[in-house]
Amino acid sequence: MTSNIEPIARDITRNLCRDSQMPESQIDRWVDLHWQCAAAMLEAGVMDETGEWVEGKDWRGGLEAYRERLFASSASKTAPADNDES
Repeated sequence: MTSNIEPIARDITRNLCRDSQMPESQIDRWVDLHWQCAAAMLEAGVMDETGEWVEGKDWRGGLEAYRERLFASSASKTAPADNDES
């Protein structure tokens, strides 16, 4: 799943890893695994494009958006192919 928000979410995730002093050798793998969480938080409006929480927003809305994003992603991977040859 690629969208316009993916590069921004990946940058946010990468910066959060560096801010927490994660070893550089682990960052790319972490970003691959977790960028969708940052994307969901952005889409829900609870995080800004710098990775900061938006004051007055309930981060639980971001968690729900993340659940929905993961569900949609896994559903699209397991959806049967339409092989109707009629």
